[in-house]
Amino acid sequence: MNRITQFSRRSFLQSASAFLALPHLETFAAKASNKAIKRMIFLGQGYGFVGKSFYPTQAGKFSEIGLTEGMSPLKKHQNDISLLGNLENLGATNPHQGSLTFLTGASYINPRAFKNTVSCDQIAASQLSKDTRYGSITLSTKERASGHGSGVSSMAWNFHGKPISGLNTSLELYNTLFSKHESQAQILNRIKEERSILDAMKLNISSFNRNLAKNDQEKLDEYFQSIREIELSLKKQIEWSKIPKPKASFKHPKEVDGEAEVKLMFDMICLALQTDQTRVITYMMPSQSVLSSMGLSVPVHSLSHYQISPEREVWAKQRDHKCMELLSYFIGKLKSTKDKDGLNLYDTSMLAYGSNIRNTHTIKDFAVILSGGAINNLRLGESIKLPKATPLQNVWLTLLQETGIPIKSFSSSTGSIPDLLT
Repeated sequence: MNRITQFSRRSFLQSASAFLALPHLETFAAKASNKAIKRMIFLGQGYGFVGKSFYPTQAGKFSEIGLTEGMSPLKKHQNDISLLGNLENLGATNPHQGSLTFLTGASYINPRAFKNTVSCDQIAASQLSKDTRYGSITLSTKERASGHGSGVSSMAWNFHGKPISGLNTSLELYNTLFSKHESQAQILNRIKEERSILDAMKLNISSFNRNLAKNDQEKLDEYFQSIREIELSLKKQIEWSKIPKPKASFKHPKEVDGEAEVKLMFDMICLALQTDQTRVITYMMPSQSVLSSMGLSVPVHSLSHYQISPEREVWAKQRDHKCMELLSYFIGKLKSTKDKDGLNLYDTSMLAYGSNIRNTHTIKDFAVILSGGAINNLRLGESIKLPKATPLQNVWLTLLQETGIPIKSFSSSTGSIPDLLT
């Protein structure tokens, strides 16, 4: 009896699924391209903001209409940000899904049949990060009370709609970027073992396939394609094993929480980009610990019901202010950090910050903040009022296209948005 048919159909498919859900490994050590380097950063905020104090009521340049109370910490960067209003994620059906489809736009109309799709950051990574050690870096939070949705551990989803596990702390990110916990020999031995697992999975797969129903055959074909992709990734990892990781300019960070952790993550993101270890990063940001670091010992979810009491509204506004302080810190860090070519990271990056939720439990008419100089003709310094119910998928499509990604559509997009450009 061959190895595969010793397992039940369910056991095999579950085992294969568990193995093939691994995140994309390291990318090829390819020759550097002569094209200008472009980077993309996606930041996810679990909850929305206080409607009447955060969102601009009119369109126009911030230098003329001013910033709202909630956005005021961004004052020194007001000419380098834009807020896109009137967005709607066509894949989201209720606020409790959190960030599940924020970067994918996959339909959640039928929860029982739901299958996520590839996130826009992974499409970007497939093109922008061909010459870097990591195709993308996915960051998450160790807390599960930040409004990103039950069981959602990352905003990044691979081309098969599988979640890509995120690094939860700045220490994990530091180790990923700089630690040399494996010698080249150890790396090669590990890859050899992983290849043996793949070989075992491929053994007699054709004969096994003939015994499956059509739906299972299609699923097995998907796994087989995933095997080929992992084999390519292992090959690329071998190439990168010959190239030492950069040396860190400081010792590994101590574990911190809240505001300090977010700032440290932002610092580490800049290091990842500065050392060109990746060009695409997603960060599913914490909320509860940030609130605690502000001295507010209230459940962050309670602030999504801020209309219940004036006190909650005050706290929610303080949270909004802190979130924008942190975003301002990050934009400033990007501006002050030079890459290996002497360009500051801000000028080579496209930054998107937002949430599927507008405020309380409203998932319509939410906003996304854009910043960065990677797209030369992107309108910045403005409150941009798009037509009502503009698909968020159209924003991601436009940003991908303008960053040089050759795609004609994304998810359920209905077209690009010329109004984002000058």
